[in-house]
Amino acid sequence: MKINKLTTLLFASLSMGILSSCVNDDDTNLPEYTPLIFGENFSEGADNTLFEKEGWTNFAEAGTVRWTNQVFSGNGYAEFTTFQSGQASNIGWLITPSINLDAQEGEKLVFQVAQAFVDNAANTIEVLISTDYDGTNVTAATWQSLNATLPTVNSVRYEFIKSGVIDLSRYTGTAHIAFKVKGNGTTLDGTYQVDNIRVYN
Repeated sequence: MKINKLTTLLFASLSMGILSSCVNDDDTNLPEYTPLIFGENFSEGADNTLFEKEGWTNFAEAGTVRWTNQVFSGNGYAEFTTFQSGQASNIGWLITPSINLDAQEGEKLVFQVAQAFVDNAANTIEVLISTDYDGTNVTAATWQSLNATLPTVNSVRYEFIKSGVIDLSRYTGTAHIAFKVKGNGTTLDGTYQVDNIRVYN
């Protein structure tokens, strides 16, 4: 049986101590790489609201669930959850604004990601890159998977883990990074959270 976010986190905080998603951004931020090409720590959105920010795409490919802003203990992050969606399929994309990969060399990507109640390997998150996405037609673009460290069904709930350093240097032109989650409202109804995205060189 699932319980709501607040109850879960309060119980976990009492029984296990401080969770990594229960601290301020100052404690969880990745280093401010120089030069920073692109960065997002999701600190501007109000808790439990639809994520809407200029240049970003928040797209529901299947179902109606989209990414939201969430804030816990002063830390903001983006979240996609299909819990109680009531839908047979949910596929949600969160896509960054355009990133110019021709203005410098040796670009690298890092971010943090957490899961909660993901107990089926088919309830997935993928990290993808496109250099032909036009900002509108998500499924018409060519997307390539990026090799990142991502949570599994065995990962500690609500604990942000580092993606590892992802080399983007072989890509050129204007790129977009996408976080794509697949789930549904019954057997694949877990939660994914993304924070502290950085592209640097």
